[in-house]
Amino acid sequence: MLFSLNASRRALQNPESSLAQKQAEQERLRKAEKFMKIGTGQAECVACGYQYDPKKGDSEYPVSPGTKFENLPNDWQCPICGAEARTFQSRARVIAGFAENQGYGLGGNSLTSGQKSALIYGSLLVGFSFFIFGYFLQ
Repeated sequence: MLFSLNASRRALQNPESSLAQKQAEQERLRKAEKFMKIGTGQAECVACGYQYDPKKGDSEYPVSPGTKFENLPNDWQCPICGAEARTFQSRARVIAGFAENQGYGLGGNSLTSGQKSALIYGSLLVGFSFFIFGYFLQ
């Protein structure tokens, strides 16, 4: 108790130091923010714009549908321009929230920000609809 009282007195005497400590702590927490990114298995050729879709695969190379871009053979090339696989840019979905918190909750932590907005506004619309339809029951 005495320590916290002394710390409070020091903070009141030197408010700039207290503010600097708070700003340093905020900066440390901002640096710790890491949003979770999930690979979709899709990629786009930087040279020609060809988009590899794992649902379709590649019939020219014989890559079966369902093969993610990361699992393609080393000698696979772009079917349009012949560029190597390393010239492709992988696509990823950014999940809203910290990566360390994704295991908690009822699955809501793994939704994207757009999916969360659709869920929230859709629920509000359904609730409002029930409210309005309640007046017409009589």
